[in-house]
Amino acid sequence: MRGDSLPAILGGKRAVSMESGDAFTWPVVPPEMEQAVLDILRTGRISGLDVTKEFEQEYAEWAGSKYALAHNNGTSALHTALFGVGVGSGDEIICPSVTYWASCVQVYSMGANVVFADIDPETLCIDPHDIEHRITDRTKAVMVVHYAGMPADMDPIMQIARDYGLAVVEDVSHAHGTLYKGKLAGTFGDAAGFSLMSAKSFPIGEGGMLTTDDQLVYARA
Repeated sequence: MRGDSLPAILGGKRAVSMESGDAFTWPVVPPEMEQAVLDILRTGRISGLDVTKEFEQEYAEWAGSKYALAHNNGTSALHTALFGVGVGSGDEIICPSVTYWASCVQVYSMGANVVFADIDPETLCIDPHDIEHRITDRTKAVMVVHYAGMPADMDPIMQIARDYGLAVVEDVSHAHGTLYKGKLAGTFGDAAGFSLMSAKSFPIGEGGMLTTDDQLVYARA
């Protein structure tokens, strides 16, 4: 093998020759963010400000949703989303088998249960072909996790939900801004939950957001 065709690990030329610099520093905190925090601290009123409501409004506009409700983290956003769509005692939700626990275990506090479905090996998202045969007369909702920036295959999932009268909750914690056929992830189902903690692509330190177009879901949340 010629030297110029060797991979870098074997002594060949590096594909990326520039230094990494701060490419792996995350999250990025620019001066305007620091100043915004200082401005709030200097008001002397850390609570009771309108900044959260302003954030909700701007987030809803960005997501293309009618309503947005801020939370302390993504776990609680998904918790209230599930309660918002009516999950309760004796119900079941279908959830992908590869995800973080906060996509689903909140339902146990509501007296409900989790049924795991397989994932599509190409997307690592819930496999639409493994949902239908897991539906029972107790199934209330499907939790769709858009995993690692990859959207789930929403068209067949939404068709199954319509056929069986199921709610769909989207966990978009790994997929802020991800598009499925030109439409933002989180805008297909009845409600969506987003994590905004520091490791996510849209970090605010710690926080979560629920979005929905359904006024009743919003009110329950």
